[in-house]
Amino acid sequence: MFAEVGVVTLISALLILGGLALFGLTIWFWRTSRPEPRALARLEVMSERAYRKSRGVDRQFLLKMAEREARESMAESATPDATASSGVAEPK
Repeated sequence: MFAEVGVVTLISALLILGGLALFGLTIWFWRTSRPEPRALARLEVMSERAYRKSRGVDRQFLLKMAEREARESMAESATPDATASSGVAEPK
């Protein structure tokens, strides 16, 4: 009976350690990933059905809208968050 408890405890500990390792890997991935470049916004629009069915001026409009949204999202990510604007220094 004690041997069975030891095996269950060992397996449980290994599963918990594996979960913590996956959590750490996820945090590392989030911090090292970079935002999508602005140039890819146009390619994303070009792959949509609405772009393929449109012609001329409509296509230009869709591309300009994609560029505008990409610029706005880059500007939002470049602005400091609320903690930095409140005067609290961030650790380096």
